Amino acid sequence: MMGMRAKKNCMAMLLIVGGIMAVFLAHRKVAEKITEEEYQRFLDGEVPAMKENGKTYFLEDLFWEDVSDVETFLSDIDSDGVKELHIRNGFYYILKEKEGKLTIIYEGTSYDHPVEAMSGILFYRDEGAPYHEVYRFTKFQKDGTMVEEPTYECYDRNEDGEIGVEDLYLKDGVEQDRTAWEKETEIYRVIKNERGL
Repeated sequence: MMGMRAKKNCMAMLLIVGGIMAVFLAHRKVAEKITEEEYQRFLDGEVPAMKENGKTYFLEDLFWEDVSDVETFLSDIDSDGVKELHIRNGFYYILKEKEGKLTIIYEGTSYDHPVEAMSGILFYRDEGAPYHEVYRFTKFQKDGTMVEEPTYECYDRNEDGEIGVEDLYLKDGVEQDRTAWEKETEIYRVIKNERGL
């Protein structure tokens, strides 16, 4: 059994850990509020965001002044506990506060789709002549780096209107066995179908 002194020490440790967690959570809540306020100031045209090259851009600069139907949302794409600002309208930008500056950490297209549960962006595009599909996933790390996974493509080689056994499957431009290709792209195809892309 635990002695009285051990119980007191255990309670003291629990109080200390609880206090540390409370301070951490309060600081995180304040940081999120400040970040969201900065995002709103950017959307209101009051402050610019900086690209990695050091150049600064206002919202209108990114979309050539047409911001009438820009979609915006918050999502923690890198799983660091702080939501980033996502902006889409033909182009796709992700902004994050880094070292006290609003920074554009990702630039993409309308073919890019955020997948917060996987901490990344799925690029999906289908095209004709002949019909083919392209999948690429970019994973965001907590340290701010991005890891681009292989590019997968499938071509309707026999042009029968369906992707099937006789068709061409590529991984980073190299032909791949259909079974292996389907296994490696299964999660991307599920996301595509669930979202109706």
